[in-house]
This record gives sequence, structure tokens and C-alpha cells, in this order.
Amino acid sequence: MLSLSFRKRVWALLFITVTVLLLLIAGYFNYTLSDTLHHQIGTRAVVQARAIASDPELCAAMESGDDANIRQQIARLQRLSDANFIVVGDKSGVRLAHPDPNKVGLPMKGGDSIRALKEGRHYYSTRKGSLGFSIRGKSPIVSSQGEIIGVVSVGYLLDTIGIWHHDNAYPFFVALLVILLCSILGAWWFSSHIKKQMNGMEPEEIATSLRVKNSVFEAIYEGIVAVDKEGRVISVNQQALKILGIVQPIESMHYQEVEQYITPSHFFVGLKFNGECDESEYQHQEIACNGEALVATRVRMWEGDTHSGWVVSFRPKNDTNALISQLNEVKQQTNSLRVVSHEYANKLSIIGGMIQIGAYDQALSTIRQETETHQNLIDFVHTSFNSKVIAGILLGKYSRARELGLTLEFDPYCQLQHPPRVISEEELAAVIGNILDNAFEASLKNPDSNKTISIFITDDSQKELVVEIADNGLGIPAELEESLFNQGVSSKEKSGHGIGLYIVHHYVTRVGGTILIDSHEPSGTIFSLFIPNENLLDAGVRYSA
Repeated sequence: MLSLSFRKRVWALLFITVTVLLLLIAGYFNYTLSDTLHHQIGTRAVVQARAIASDPELCAAMESGDDANIRQQIARLQRLSDANFIVVGDKSGVRLAHPDPNKVGLPMKGGDSIRALKEGRHYYSTRKGSLGFSIRGKSPIVSSQGEIIGVVSVGYLLDTIGIWHHDNAYPFFVALLVILLCSILGAWWFSSHIKKQMNGMEPEEIATSLRVKNSVFEAIYEGIVAVDKEGRVISVNQQALKILGIVQPIESMHYQEVEQYITPSHFFVGLKFNGECDESEYQHQEIACNGEALVATRVRMWEGDTHSGWVVSFRPKNDTNALISQLNEVKQQTNSLRVVSHEYANKLSIIGGMIQIGAYDQALSTIRQETETHQNLIDFVHTSFNSKVIAGILLGKYSRARELGLTLEFDPYCQLQHPPRVISEEELAAVIGNILDNAFEASLKNPDSNKTISIFITDDSQKELVVEIADNGLGIPAELEESLFNQGVSSKEKSGHGIGLYIVHHYVTRVGGTILIDSHEPSGTIFSLFIPNENLLDAGVRYSA
């Protein structure tokens, strides 16, 4: 058997099992039919024997010793009965009537008439008589005075019973044969189906593939969770348990609802936060699960042409992401230093020229004015924004605005007393920086602009962080209003733009924030951002498509 393919082994096992079961059923049926048939025929023989023994004419002929009349009556009854023979014997067991006239006057064979003649009992037995083995019903003949004067024996030969047994069993065994043939075909189809479900692989190949899959799963640095269409966990690796803080063993999670272990689980089951179906695949999507900020990729599982579930790989926003953020911060600070350096180089040139022409008092006044203005700005930013990252980006953008001939105006009620909770400082700096860059460019395009960009930031409400930036540009073109935040969409003619506002939208909506866009009188646009300022779990943070 081991040399056969898995398909043939399954078929052989099913064939042998069905055959053995059918043989057991056939044997039990044959035994039951034979036992029932013998009992029914024996009972029929006894009933006929008792009816004949109680016939008044036969009793009268027995009492008078009229043997001819006895034989005549028994011959008539023999023609009416389906029994093979009817024999009448006297009280000594000598035949008075027999189907074979030559055997009349001879003793009855079988030795089973004693109980009828001596005890007066009615019964049936299986004995070998002069005609062969038969089932014989025995009944005593009783005279009018109550004496036993003879015995009646009604018999059915076993050969005849065998014919009846065959006639009754034949349809059943034909049905069993049909069932066996259908079972053979069904077993072959089932083995083919199993082979197809196993993708044509042998069990040994499947075991090897499973070991390789498990090894690959555990060798991957990212967490992996595979979920079927019903939201049940199909497979998961140890790294996923470690990242999500799940303490249950992997075996206990198989085919359990994923929502029992991951909260919220919408991203893993293909739903949006409001319960709507989300069939999209994602790469490097930022989500929050089990209180952890993750970067996840989701792809479909396919069974043929049918979508059968999702495979989600994810990693924490770890040191790699922190390094990227730090590099972006360094880049922004470098640009800010370049702007400041360029601005102060110009100031130094002006002061140097004044000194060379002897305008010492004017040079000192310029130095005092510049120092006082810059120090006031630094003091305001330092006092209002309790975040070095945000303070740095604002100072850099202020200098950049001056370099472009613009004015960045801070609302006197600006304040950021606590670090943001649901969005990182680096992400908030990226949001502010990208909106300011767009405001600068929009204001420069408007020839009638007053060149002033105003900014208002506050976390005065403990539940919400508000950012509002107004420019004096030309406004947003009507054809871009619906797709402004899509990646690659930009009002700039040069290629390579359309990323800034996409990043802003991604960071804000990912944490459940809202972006409003209004017109600014007399011209320009106001961007208003409302970002939740509670803990991730308290705020019920959802991911956004």
C-alpha cells in the first residue's frame, strides 16, 4: 500500500471499508432471513397439522380404523396445501397415510413424534425423514374420549425452503451489488476530490511544505496574520504575537475570531471603521491595534478566482521610522539654517557697508533693531510652543518667509503647552511645514497679495489640537477641490509635486482628525485642522483609507 499514490490508497481504503461493511450487512440479513423463514414455515406447518388433526372426519376415520378413508382425506388435503408432504401415523407411529404409497405401514422416521404421541404437544422440528431433511409440524390426534390415537406430520423440505430463501434474498443482494458499484465510483471520485484539494501533492510533500511555511513565517521579521472571509485566524507567527502583546499560544488561535485578539480588527477583516466593506489592498498603511502604532500591508488570499481572505504583515513604527523622522527633521533644520545664514549674511553686508562709510550710529541702531526683533520672536515661540520640534519648524519657516519677501504672522493666542498625543511631533511638524510651503507659493503667485501668511496653533482644548493657516493666494481651482488631497494632484505645472497635501491628509485623517478648507477674504485660502488630542485607546482611533 505504501508504494501506491495517496489517491489510490484512499480509494483502496474506502473500497475495502465499504466491501467489509456490505459483507457484514449481507451476512446479517441472510442469517435473519433464514431464521425468520424457518420460524414462519415451522409455525405454518404446526397450524396446518393442528387443523388436520382436529378434523372430525379424520378423527372418526382414525377411531373406526378406516385406513382407506384416511388416505383419501389426506390426499385431498395434500392437493390443497403448499406443504411437501402430509403424513398420518397411528398411536404407535406407524404410517397410515403418506405421499408415497409404498411407505404406508412403515414406522415414521426422525424420532420426533414422541412428544406428540406421549405428551400431546404441538410443535415443529427439523429432522431427516424418508423424503429428506425437512421442517415438520407435529400435532396429536385425539379421540372423542380424549385419548391420543395418532399423529399428523406436515412437512416442508429444506430444498424447497432454500428456493424460497433465494427468491426473497435475490433482490436484496442485487441492491447490495449496486451499492458496492456506486461506492467504488464514489470512492474514486472522493479520492480525486481530495487529491485536487491537496493541489496534487502527496502527504509527504504537504508535510514538507508546511514545515517550510512555518520556518519562513518565523524567519520573517514582520508580524504576519492570515484571516479568512469569516474573520477567523488561519495562520499567525510568533513575531505577530510579540508585536501585538498576545500571550495565547498560536495553536489556540487557529480558526478563532480575530477580534478576540486584535482591537480594533477592521483592517484585518476587510472593513472600514463604520462597518462598510473595504476590498482595497494596502501597502505601508499606518494603523493602530492593541495600543500599538503599526505600519501594515494587506493583500488578498485567493482560492482559484474567489477571494478567500486577507494576509496582513505589519511592523511597529520602530527605530527605522524614528530614524527617517530624525533625518527629515535634520533636513528641515538644515534648510532653516541655510535661510538664516543667507539672511544674516545680507544683514552683515549692510552693517559692514555702514561702518565703512562711517555711519556708526545707524549701524548700531540696525544691530539693536535686528537683535530686538529676532529675540522677541524667539521669546514668543519659546514661550508659546513647548515643543522644540514645532518651535524649530516655525522659526525656520519664519526665516524662509522673510527670504521670499513674505511675512509669517503668529496669532498672539498661539499655544502648544503639551506634546501632541495621537500624532507625533515630527508628523505635526510635517503637516505644518507642508501647509506653510503651499501658503508661501500661493501668496507669491498672487500679484495683489499683501504677502502675509497668518498661523494659529492651540491645544487649549484638552480633547482637540487646532491648527489654522491662512494665505493671500489665488484660492484653490474649482477642478482641484474634490481631488486636492490625492497623491500626485497639484496646481503646480512642474512634475514631481502633489505629495505635500497628500501627506497632510494622511497624517490627520489617520488619527481621526478633520481638515476644513475655506476662502480667505479678500483672497486666499484658510486651512483648518482639528486633530484629536487624547490617548489612542481613549480616542477610539481608526485607520483611514
